Amino acid sequence: MLRHYIKVALRLIRRSLLFSSINLMGFVLGLTAAFLIYLWVVDELTHDDCFRDGSRIYRVTELRREAGGEVKESPRLPRTLAMDFRQKFPQVEDATAIKYGDQYSYEAEGGKKMTVTEVYVDSTFFRFFTFPVVEGTPQRINDNPNNVVISSELARKFFGSSSAVGQKLTYSFGSFTNDVYTVVAVVDIPRKSHIRFEMAMSMDAYGRGGVSIDWDTFTESMHVYVKMKQGSTMLRSEAQAMSRLLADRGEKNVRLGFQPLHDIYLHTRFADPDVEKHGNLSTVYLFIALAVLVIFMGAFNFTTLSTARASLRYKEVGVRKVTGAKRRVLIGQFLSEGMVQACIALVLAMALTELTLPLFNRVMETDLRLEASWSVVLYMLFGIVGVGCLAGSYPAFYLSSVNPLLAFKGGRKTGRKGGLIRGLVCVQFVIALVLMLLTGIVFKQLHYMQNKDMGLDKENIVCIYTSLWYNVGDFKQELLRNPDIKGVSMSSPIENFGEGTNFKDGSKVEWTDVDGRTDSVRMVQLWADGDFVKTFGMQLVKGKLMDDDFNNYWDQGETKTAVINETAWRAMKVADPIGMEIRSEWGMPLRIVGVVKDFNFQSMREQIKPAYIWYNPEALSYLYIKIAPERRQQTLAFIKEKFEEFAKRDDAFIKDFSYQFFSDKLNQNYAREHQQSRMLLFFTVLAILIAMMGVFGLVALSTEQRTKEIGIRKVNGAHSDRIVRMFCREYLVWVGIAFVVACPVGYWLMSNWLSEFAYQTPISWWLFLLAGLLTAAITLLTVVGQTWRKASQNPVESLRYE
Repeated sequence: MLRHYIKVALRLIRRSLLFSSINLMGFVLGLTAAFLIYLWVVDELTHDDCFRDGSRIYRVTELRREAGGEVKESPRLPRTLAMDFRQKFPQVEDATAIKYGDQYSYEAEGGKKMTVTEVYVDSTFFRFFTFPVVEGTPQRINDNPNNVVISSELARKFFGSSSAVGQKLTYSFGSFTNDVYTVVAVVDIPRKSHIRFEMAMSMDAYGRGGVSIDWDTFTESMHVYVKMKQGSTMLRSEAQAMSRLLADRGEKNVRLGFQPLHDIYLHTRFADPDVEKHGNLSTVYLFIALAVLVIFMGAFNFTTLSTARASLRYKEVGVRKVTGAKRRVLIGQFLSEGMVQACIALVLAMALTELTLPLFNRVMETDLRLEASWSVVLYMLFGIVGVGCLAGSYPAFYLSSVNPLLAFKGGRKTGRKGGLIRGLVCVQFVIALVLMLLTGIVFKQLHYMQNKDMGLDKENIVCIYTSLWYNVGDFKQELLRNPDIKGVSMSSPIENFGEGTNFKDGSKVEWTDVDGRTDSVRMVQLWADGDFVKTFGMQLVKGKLMDDDFNNYWDQGETKTAVINETAWRAMKVADPIGMEIRSEWGMPLRIVGVVKDFNFQSMREQIKPAYIWYNPEALSYLYIKIAPERRQQTLAFIKEKFEEFAKRDDAFIKDFSYQFFSDKLNQNYAREHQQSRMLLFFTVLAILIAMMGVFGLVALSTEQRTKEIGIRKVNGAHSDRIVRMFCREYLVWVGIAFVVACPVGYWLMSNWLSEFAYQTPISWWLFLLAGLLTAAITLLTVVGQTWRKASQNPVESLRYE
């Protein structure tokens, strides 16, 4: 019986190849898009699954209640907590700690120098986290503080294809230190690991140069992890007992939290600057919704076209019923036809997925591969059984209920069938219109953010990361000898200051007014030298620029000066802030000497906050160079030449020359929005294509069924264009209904998406008009292209057999 059903389904496809191809293509495109998103979503949801026993691993976080009652969470904790967890809690199998470091220069034995990102790890780290070992023994890092483990990527950069184990790397910082380290192992850093490093050193190696560390209180970039024993889970009672560990040390208003390892990538809601990259759960939900919409559009197409084509099979159903076929047999046959077509579509979709995966990886900046797995098998079963049954269910139940007498008389069921078809077509139009509106507002907001006046000049400014480099004066003067270089400044990063850190929202700053009253406000602290305002073309509203004398900074008796922005001036509510002294939480007194016009130093998601700028050479890590646009390449070559020349003189200087334009760094703030815009555009085009394929199929079937009507109308004097207008009017009514439904839905979704931004583009009326006109125009082209041929046909051909 099953073989017979499959044979009938294949015959049906072959008999009406064009119609079946349209039907299948909707399925294929929907399944391909859904499968690509399915692979991406699975990849996002399985970050950190590269470590053994990951379900039993938790990152420990600090929950501290501030004076105002606000609870702040941080992953930075003292190293000695790991030992306490191992010794005091029997349910804990193991615990470890890692301290994220900075970038330092190392030299191999052959003289090759590179800048390396360091981390410092506890003695249990490589037992706790199972990084794939390429060569060597990572546990040997504990034998000697000068033993190191490096990543396979760094090993290739330093030593090529040669073995890295036993090789020496030298770290030097002027005449102060000259340490030699031995590579004892090379490990792979999985792409989905939140822990990233190029070189891992023993925690005992931290504090080179004889610096004494109190490990009971030192928390800078230190993360602690615990692993529960097999069979143990982090129950509420256990978590509460373990959370009081810091309180037992005498710290008040502090509790510990336990974040599952697999939640770090997508579910971190606090400042986590040491982890390079976090995912975005809202983007995952958005893509899941888009995939579901598109796959259901394919299913709707199948249902719509199959239901519409049902009229051509009335006599077949009547003959089967007269010869004794039961309704359940007919339902089984029609469902099997849907599953056969779904199976064919799935095979084609898998092939198309494999072909489009490289392009998808480039667009999404990921490394997905189509491999045999249970998730792929489940998707295939869902595609064949789930979507096949869903798409074929209504035609099956509808056709099986046809009265055989009505079928032989040439009659048709009307009413509900027509209502379903119109409803499904309207749903497709609604989805397409909503996606067009969302795509439009995302692109409009991106254009707005990229072109909004930020209060500073963002073009033709080169940004170079230098780490801490005190002796920058000579390098600046050497660069300024080039007439194509208009300004040079050292500062903290201002394209997205404090993102992912506790510096983002600033800290309390106090001052005493002329009446002797003490007041305070939260201000963001920015660091820059005296050329900062000139280099970025900012406007000094009042006063003068702060002092940036390198020697005066180290003079403890010298009062440091600062410049504030207009927002800070307004927040202070004083007539003239010049000459006033402000004090930060760190107790550093600063005298205000100037006010600059407001400028954006964070992304457009944030309002401009009160801020003060002062010179602190211990916090300057980025060099900004304003260049003339006419000779850009020659100027960049000059900067690189001078950079490498000075790098040879200073061992603390970053060895690798790399740069970015400031405007490009600003655009990186909106990488998530760019990703969303690309995917929305893709799904919008796909939704329109699927909807128009459905319209094309329906029009083709409708003109075929109404051939006699068209012939009679032409005999009675109707012109071809009038017949075409009749069909167009019918489909434009559906577009109009969909437009009325889509507008409020789209407006709500657009408003909700824009709410993430402090600075928003307006939701313009022309977005709705443009979406409606585009949908109507594409629909008209589809309908006209299909009906004109039939309307122009000689009526004799239509009525010859009547």
